[in-house]
Amino acid sequence: MAYISIEEKRERQNSYFRGENMNIKLIAPDMRWESAISSAEFHKVEKANLPLLAALTPPGHAIKIVDESFAPDNLDEDADLVGITVMTDLVPRAYRIAEDYRSRGAKVVMGGIHPTILPEEALRHADAVVVGEGETLWPRLVNDAAAGRLQPIYRSAAWTDLSTLPMPRRDLYPHSVGRSYTPTATGIETARGCPFDCEFCSTTHVLGKKFRARPVREVIRELESIPNRNLFFVDDALGLDRDVARQLFSEMIPLQKLWIGQGTASLAEDPRLLRLMKQSGCMGLLIGFESLDKNVRERMRKFHSLKIEGAEAVRRFHGEGISILGAFVFGFDDEDKSVFEKTAEFVIKNKVEALQLRELCPFPGTRLYERLLAEGRLLDPEWWLKGYPPGTLLYRLKGMSTEEFMEGFNRMVKQLFSLGSIFNRFFGVKLWRRSGLALALYTGINLGQRRRYFEAMKISQPVLKTERPAKMRKKYLGISS
Repeated sequence: MAYISIEEKRERQNSYFRGENMNIKLIAPDMRWESAISSAEFHKVEKANLPLLAALTPPGHAIKIVDESFAPDNLDEDADLVGITVMTDLVPRAYRIAEDYRSRGAKVVMGGIHPTILPEEALRHADAVVVGEGETLWPRLVNDAAAGRLQPIYRSAAWTDLSTLPMPRRDLYPHSVGRSYTPTATGIETARGCPFDCEFCSTTHVLGKKFRARPVREVIRELESIPNRNLFFVDDALGLDRDVARQLFSEMIPLQKLWIGQGTASLAEDPRLLRLMKQSGCMGLLIGFESLDKNVRERMRKFHSLKIEGAEAVRRFHGEGISILGAFVFGFDDEDKSVFEKTAEFVIKNKVEALQLRELCPFPGTRLYERLLAEGRLLDPEWWLKGYPPGTLLYRLKGMSTEEFMEGFNRMVKQLFSLGSIFNRFFGVKLWRRSGLALALYTGINLGQRRRYFEAMKISQPVLKTERPAKMRKKYLGISS
């Protein structure tokens, strides 16, 4: 390949921006931390958003999808317009990608959760920012870029009509060049929006409180087009509309797919729905238990109408042969250091097969962030720009000291991810012995998480060294201590 100088690239791109076709890249960043591995190393999922944008791109342009969790990008390839989807915990990587492409003369547009919440910040690193859902905005943005009239902000005026979505361009998704402990799954979306409005979650800020389901017939048609048998439902609240869920899972049965997804413990309130989920190919669910403390759950506003206890929910899921990846969050104000022992006891007693254990994170755009900022308890009001690795405690605790938190959290991790615990939690659920794929999934996820958490124990906690709440209150809130 002949070398093309930056000046020649920019001259060529000037012709594109006068109305000719462009080379477009759609990029999902991934961060490989020094102290923890990427989640893609134990479970890879083809994202649903980039293939959808590719399908919505006006004809005539060359499109390439880059997912860094699957394969590295090649900066030497010609790119005239680069779209980057940005999650808050991947901001440093996303901004570096943007700067690299802009230095080569490409136009960069950012969208996703973080640019929607902080568009002005994102605009410092991009030529344009999409605020809100991008489906109705993307075709106009591409045409504007091709015509040389790209605007700085594209703001969605209404929620996307999910009944009008095209078939995603999954044929453009990159092949994986890295290892994964489990089979690659294809991501699919059946609904958006979440009515729970948890204090620590920004989903409702970006996707709204109203639950919006796609027409079941459209979802089935999309599933029929996917050659991969393994699926991952990316919905934040799978099955929230029970009537729609029953219809979807009933019509999925003949497809003989295998799938996992994200849901709530309330799904176990409906025995008929659980049977249909299993018959449709459900292997397991990520269930956000968050906390076992009722006071904490009431404060976060998630389980105000839950009619079933966590242990009974797990028993019912297991009764249908559905495995559970239990997600727990630690560091709520109402918790003390006993929370770690109580959680470990719950997991072991109820044979929760896989785990996601996280420190409470104050994401921008959440009520949690605003409250901690007002109380002067944040370590750094712009922590996402600093590249802290997963496992970093980003605020001053209330119910225990930082030392008590880290000691309790690490002790719990060692207990739950010991090889003996992994073995006992798996073979404690007899229905799982019948599936070789289930064994592969369980083993892969647990061994991958074990490595990730054990490596995270090595990181230093900056909150132990930095105590400056009064200074932060003065600088960021304009008030005295």
